[in-house]
Amino acid sequence: MEGAETLVYIEDLSGKKGLMQAINPIAKLIAIAAMIISALFITKLSYLLIVCLISVVFAVVSRIPLKQLFTRTAFVPLFMALISIPTLFLTTGNPLWTANIGGVYLMITLEGVTRFLVFTMRIWFCVVTLSLLMFSTGFDKTLKLLSTLRVPHLIIQLFGLTYRYFFVSIREAQSILIAKEARTYKNKRTLNLQSLKDLGNILSSLFIRTYERSERVYLAMKARGFEISKNNKPAIPPLYVKDVLFTASIIIAFTYLALL
Repeated sequence: MEGAETLVYIEDLSGKKGLMQAINPIAKLIAIAAMIISALFITKLSYLLIVCLISVVFAVVSRIPLKQLFTRTAFVPLFMALISIPTLFLTTGNPLWTANIGGVYLMITLEGVTRFLVFTMRIWFCVVTLSLLMFSTGFDKTLKLLSTLRVPHLIIQLFGLTYRYFFVSIREAQSILIAKEARTYKNKRTLNLQSLKDLGNILSSLFIRTYERSERVYLAMKARGFEISKNNKPAIPPLYVKDVLFTASIIIAFTYLALL
């Protein structure tokens, strides 16, 4: 449960003094959008490796721990790598490995490996750059940025409530698991029918308790004058010379790499 909170909680990283934290959120969003769009047009593996290293350098100068960054961004690239494995065998070109298994001829080509690596690294780069935006901006500033971009206020409030009460749900689930462990005398953790029934009971109990808590929270918010249609437009943060220079340099550099 603590691991789930750590994966979602990002405010500690946005409060550090670093390069990305010092950039205006609007300028940072434009720069990261340019980085992602440029990466989609880069087909050479060496150039794509360079842009991936640039994202790692940004994380280092922004004082974002690499271990934490890699842990939070590993799932999506690994999943995309798994579903792109057939590319290794379906791409024609210079053979690197061949085998005949039960009359089925398999061949991995150099072009297939290159396409596989380019696709996986491109996905990883996109995930890392978006994570850098979230880590260096923080959730509250991200919501203000969305409001500045004229995102419907209902969606912003939905994101805000989901993020804030996610931790409440995690602690609710933790209390249920602790209560279950206190009433369980078996040390074996094998998966059987009884364990599946216990899991179903835990999930149903968590759903009911979460629903009841959400009703109590909403009634408390209404009693304090909460209006879901209220739209507070935050002031757009000013852009400084450093923000313009950062964004312009990113756009020029990544456009050049995409055109090579």
